Amino acid sequence: MASDNIKKIKFSRVQLRTLELEHVYAYPIYYPKKEGIVDILIDANAKYTKKIERFIKENNIKDIYVLKKNKEQYEVDMQKYLAKIIDDENTPVIIKLDIMHGIASDVMNDLLEGDFSEQKIQKASDSVNNTVHLLLNDPKAIKAMLKVTTYDYYTYTHCVNVSTYALGFGTYLNFNEKQLKILGMAGMMHDMGKRKISANIIRKNGRLTNEEFETIKKHPLYGVELLKDAKETDSFLLDAVAQHHEKLDGSGYPYGLKKDEICIFAQILSIVDIFDALTTKRAYKDAMKSFEAFNIMRNEMKGELNENLLKKFIIFMSK
Repeated sequence: MASDNIKKIKFSRVQLRTLELEHVYAYPIYYPKKEGIVDILIDANAKYTKKIERFIKENNIKDIYVLKKNKEQYEVDMQKYLAKIIDDENTPVIIKLDIMHGIASDVMNDLLEGDFSEQKIQKASDSVNNTVHLLLNDPKAIKAMLKVTTYDYYTYTHCVNVSTYALGFGTYLNFNEKQLKILGMAGMMHDMGKRKISANIIRKNGRLTNEEFETIKKHPLYGVELLKDAKETDSFLLDAVAQHHEKLDGSGYPYGLKKDEICIFAQILSIVDIFDALTTKRAYKDAMKSFEAFNIMRNEMKGELNENLLKKFIIFMSK
């Protein structure tokens, strides 16, 4: 198999978990062989077999790639796979959720790193809607979905994690379908404004300067601007994105809102956003255990978060 330099040829990373066993892919799929070099994992017009699956496990392969020109076709294949299994009672719910998480991760990575468009926003919405459908139709889904969150921090995986936690928690709180779709979409979109901030600030390993933090504080409103540019009009969704860093004691940003001035969706996002940030691994810190994160949220952030919602979230996460 010929090897290619990943820097010379335009590749798109896709989620390993979205590969469909025994499916024939019309285009080649690649894996990283060594630093900067990829090799063919599945040839064009070849089947993803058990033998290849074993090769992936034996070589601890974590990432796979397709050529950028084939990315759209791969997305079509993923959606067909999901449509095939989403209501299949013989497919374990954890597999369905794992695939959904993988699709959502691809969508968010593309939204944050690539061009921003209404079409891509719609893909994110479709991803949320599929998850809501599963949550409302499979009683096992709410518990299983917590097992598919990612523990390494990237902005796009963080957005998917926040949406996942928010949807699970919203289901636990008996939110209706419309409310869940708003909450899940707000989770996906909450950090979209970081597209407009320098990557040097977003990916900085360590404490931000005061000037850098002031820049970061603009991302909720940047996110609202982007969504409005994409013709989003739902006021609940826009408020949730704008307000997810507000605190009940007025110490948050960008508006310094207090208590009931902050919409319920934003109050939930604030809790799950902080929880995911504390419990995921970054270059400069290890992931905290849930117990440690909840201790910080209950004691060091007293007065900032909705205590009633936080208590319910802790109970939800302990089930």
